[in-house]
Amino acid sequence: MISSSEAEVKDRGEMAKYAKPHSVAYFIVVSLLGVITGAVATARGTDLLGLYIVLLGFAAFVFLVFSNKDAKFRNLILLAFLLRMGLALFHAYVKPLPDSGADAVGFERLGWQVAEAWLMGAEPPSLHGAFIYANWIGVLYFLFGRIPLVAQFTNVLLGTFTVYFTWKLALLITNSRRVALISALIIALFPTLNLYSAITMRESFIVFFTVISVYCFFLWLKMGRLIQMFGAVVLLLPASALHGGMVFIGIVYVFFFSFYHPKKKRWVAFSLNSLIAVLLVVFSLVTFGDLVTNKLPQDMSMLFSADFLGERTQIAARDRAAYLTGFAPTSPLSMLLQTPLRILYFLYTPFVWMVSAAVDIVGFFDALLYIFLSIYAFKGLASLWRKDKLLFWGIVLILVVFLVVFAWGTSNYGTAIRHRQKIVWLLSVPAAIGIAKSRTWRWIYPVKALYRGKNINNKAAFRRNL
Repeated sequence: MISSSEAEVKDRGEMAKYAKPHSVAYFIVVSLLGVITGAVATARGTDLLGLYIVLLGFAAFVFLVFSNKDAKFRNLILLAFLLRMGLALFHAYVKPLPDSGADAVGFERLGWQVAEAWLMGAEPPSLHGAFIYANWIGVLYFLFGRIPLVAQFTNVLLGTFTVYFTWKLALLITNSRRVALISALIIALFPTLNLYSAITMRESFIVFFTVISVYCFFLWLKMGRLIQMFGAVVLLLPASALHGGMVFIGIVYVFFFSFYHPKKKRWVAFSLNSLIAVLLVVFSLVTFGDLVTNKLPQDMSMLFSADFLGERTQIAARDRAAYLTGFAPTSPLSMLLQTPLRILYFLYTPFVWMVSAAVDIVGFFDALLYIFLSIYAFKGLASLWRKDKLLFWGIVLILVVFLVVFAWGTSNYGTAIRHRQKIVWLLSVPAAIGIAKSRTWRWIYPVKALYRGKNINNKAAFRRNL
């Protein structure tokens, strides 16, 4: 039995615990947040509520970032967030960013129409394909009012998490912290990724879901768990719904799932997985066909028709930034021969002789970045070929499928600039391998040597792990 004096001592101890400075500060912060939240909640549809949501999101983001013990990685992710958030605020309150008219304005207006319909109990407009993104804006506007900054903020977060998953993907493929940091640094600073993370465009959603999907695919290649391949396929669906061209990445998934056994580490001619893959493809096309093939013809065989592709390329070759005008395929052989040329134009235009206005200088700088990354990506892929041919083919096949599909769907370098940033995160991984092995760039994220002796074998092992 506890005496009264012991009970008093226990009570005083409890009171002393809650009277500590950090507990008092915590109570004051929570109370202030409660008061501010109550006041701001009445400001629906105003910039005040938008800025408050951004500040709360920023506080939560910083808390998550600083839970990571890697200081260099923390700083890099914080840099990625601040760059994207700074551009979003600049766009909202100072001056519209490039490519923030037309489509971006259209998505925002459609989102408001959807929200208005829900608020009035009316039937919202039926949106398909790329315009599904406007439904997301509609949800935000329905909850908070018409605040474009909130819609931009979701893109900022997705753009930042794209950097995070690129880092994880590079670390998974190379098992090198330095390569992972270089890859993430490229994506954190890449201009077009920053731009499309700051305006009301669907690109951030497409890239985000594709990055996680490919990350799950490489996890499956490493570990062989069925749930990882399932995740890769499921996460590719939202990206494909927003742009039908992304669905072709699934061809690579189906190929590896059918003919490679990760747990046995060997290729097979035919297996139960092959039959499962065929059934899953049929099921997906029947169930989600209209959703994920919105930009594709109903008859898929048309994709191999020279007449169809010729017509599509001429339609896409519009405005001042058009390229390869009048250069249409006439046969399957000409389609095959034109493919490398179209990939070159897709990745590296505008060429220097195409620069005729101030806006072209920005596009030319973007093309130079792809040339730089491509040079080091070839070096990185050569290194990966010697180290792990399976991962080499995983990266190469995804890149090739994406480039072939989008090169044939694009004949305008303004559109090419927007589309090629959808895959630059994957290009950054082999490029980071090449950069990490280059003496010219050794100053980027130097890693302390693990072996300081003169043992040649130890030093060689260390260089392999870079």
